[in-house]
Amino acid sequence: MGSKVNYLAGYLSWVMDSYDLGAVVVTTAILGKLFFPTLGLLGAVLPIVFTVVSRPLGSFIFGYLADLKGRKFALLITVLGYSLSIGLTGLLPTYAQVGILASIALAVLRIVQGIFIGGDVSSSFTLSMESVRNRRGLLAGLLQGGTLLGFVIVDLIFTYLARTTNILETWRYIYFIGVIPAVLAILIRVNVTEPEVYLREGRQGKVLSGLKPLYQTLLVMVGFWLAIYAGPQFMPVYLGKYLGLPAAEYGLLMTLMNLVGIFAMAFSGFLSDLIGRRTMAVIGSVAAVLAAYIVYYLVLPLNLGILLFGFLVNLPSAVTPAYLAERFKTFSRATGVGFSYNGAFVFAGFSQVYISLVNSVIHHLPTSAFTVFTAGALIAIVGLLIGPETLRASELKV
Repeated sequence: MGSKVNYLAGYLSWVMDSYDLGAVVVTTAILGKLFFPTLGLLGAVLPIVFTVVSRPLGSFIFGYLADLKGRKFALLITVLGYSLSIGLTGLLPTYAQVGILASIALAVLRIVQGIFIGGDVSSSFTLSMESVRNRRGLLAGLLQGGTLLGFVIVDLIFTYLARTTNILETWRYIYFIGVIPAVLAILIRVNVTEPEVYLREGRQGKVLSGLKPLYQTLLVMVGFWLAIYAGPQFMPVYLGKYLGLPAAEYGLLMTLMNLVGIFAMAFSGFLSDLIGRRTMAVIGSVAAVLAAYIVYYLVLPLNLGILLFGFLVNLPSAVTPAYLAERFKTFSRATGVGFSYNGAFVFAGFSQVYISLVNSVIHHLPTSAFTVFTAGALIAIVGLLIGPETLRASELKV
């Protein structure tokens, strides 16, 4: 029973993590207008940048805490932190009301949110993977699919509000509603238990001594995140600003894209139990580049292209929970997993800024996004190839 509760707690963390990030992604153009009205395209991506660049700090602090004091202890602190900050975001006054103070307040709140979400990933990721014995790849894919479920929920809310209200006035409801799953996560985490492998091996070494794989896992995650932020997370800007679709229409397209991705991640995780995590991620990365080309150059009708993109782009990152957990020893796992996953944001968190910079030179947004996306996929493939196949050489033996 304890392992099921632990896995559920981790899954809800993933849903909450992506709900918060999804809320910023789908409202990024709105937040740009209301809080950074003088910065144009850069203002539209700044809320995302502020959210993701602070995640590495949170992952290291709370990952280290989870390795020293236990997974449950860290989880309870982080869930309280991000529950408060997402609710406060919905209460902020706009630039038109208080001027530059609004911009500063949003930046600070998104940075604080990034710290707690980053810390939450460290312990929830680790807790879930340490609590499963069989079919770790499939369960990792389902876990990673929780990120897309969070996006689907926020996309549905956004689409409904965009169709039935003035979204420039009702965007706050998206953040208020986000407090609900956070409270649910608190109730579940009270019943979390420490995984047996942590109780058995969690004190066998110093935390920092087990972080040798970090250079390789960071390279993989930098690649994954560059592609994700130049792909799925760039869709609101591409569909809304570049193609000029109304919010209700591109919100629906993103919902469909993420729904397809949930099944793709489960499929990828299942295959990784058969052919290996590394092999699946390399094949998936190549397929994702093909899908990005199709959607950015409109090779297929947009609706069909978005569905194909939603499936193929999620194949490589689906193995992430299992892959990272299998690369680190137990006494360093939460720190290693969390900092690999979130430390990549130090570089990859500026993906959409890179797109803006490339676009200032070539003046073609689809090519700019595709260039950054492809660079991310290539970096991920290189990182994967210099590391082991963790299906056969795992540090996690439950």
